[in-house]
Amino acid sequence: MSRQAISDHNPDIFTIICLNDAFQLALDHATIAALLQVCKRAKPFLSSRVARFRTWCQTAELCRPDGQLRIGLTPSDQIALSLRYDDQDITDRSWLASEAYRDNPTASYFLAWVIETNGRNWGPFKQHIKEQQIFRWFKDAARTGHPMAQFRLAGYYYQGRGVGQSHTKAVELYRTLADRGISQAQVALGCCYEKGEGVERDFDAAIEWYSKAADQGNNDARHLMAVCLINGFGIPSDAYQATKMFEQLASDGHSPSQFWAGICYVMCWGVRMNSRKAFEWFSKSAAQGDSYGQWLLGRCYHYYGHGVAVDETKAFEWYRESAEQGNRYGQYWLGVCYRDGVGVAGDSDTAIAWFRKSADQGFQWAVNRLGELCD
Repeated sequence: MSRQAISDHNPDIFTIICLNDAFQLALDHATIAALLQVCKRAKPFLSSRVARFRTWCQTAELCRPDGQLRIGLTPSDQIALSLRYDDQDITDRSWLASEAYRDNPTASYFLAWVIETNGRNWGPFKQHIKEQQIFRWFKDAARTGHPMAQFRLAGYYYQGRGVGQSHTKAVELYRTLADRGISQAQVALGCCYEKGEGVERDFDAAIEWYSKAADQGNNDARHLMAVCLINGFGIPSDAYQATKMFEQLASDGHSPSQFWAGICYVMCWGVRMNSRKAFEWFSKSAAQGDSYGQWLLGRCYHYYGHGVAVDETKAFEWYRESAEQGNRYGQYWLGVCYRDGVGVAGDSDTAIAWFRKSADQGFQWAVNRLGELCD
């Protein structure tokens, strides 16, 4: 490969190659040296392009408060997208759609995620149409082997969003990715085995996949192993050890573990009952947007108070936060607030509406309340 031939290609290609050990081993030293030289010259150009692309993402509210993208894009993904972005307005996604229609897998994946992120409050019919679009873009990206697109596609099959529900297809995709060592897929496959969805229920297999993901430092996997430990799924039950695991993960900021650590202090699982401690963990979980933490933080403020003084207004506010995220327990208790005038003016019609949302997710208490109010 001549230096001229090298310089005729897009600089992002050289960046990817030169940072990839497998490619380096396949090339001679002269070629690597030429690639590194091109990368050195391209670096200022790439830096400015990537910075402009990230500014677009921030303006479009696609970043967390710390400035990091809410979606996992690899450096090569960001470079590939930034080379196609030319300072368009945040409402202009034509450049992204144009690349997606050209079968650019990164653009298809990113476009699906952008539509999904900015479309959570559509009506039921429009939401269904949008989910079909999102599914199509994830499928297009997955067809070319984009691993995270395949992972998200599996989730859409699993939930039946934009396509007929198929746990079997979801498991097939999860297994392919799990065998490649992708920890998120290993966790998802473990969950399928634990629940018996798309595959025969097998707690031993679930623990095996959780363990593989945990060995890679996946905190979700460690959390699920603690859940299995406290319930005795696939391993002997040990509430004390499970609580230690929850608290360790909770201290590291893992919101589901913060919720479960609070549960342990309420239920006396491996520790003595401590309402104040439970309240603290629920508060931390809720502050991170965990709908279960929000629901139980509402319960702490409701009725007799658990670890905090009763405050019906705060109870209502936390139930609403949980309910608006689709949590069936939050929806039920928000319905109770509207029914009984807890922290809000009583409104039986609104109460029925929230009970119905909860009942549609199979929560029997909500079904019972609907029966009482609608008779």
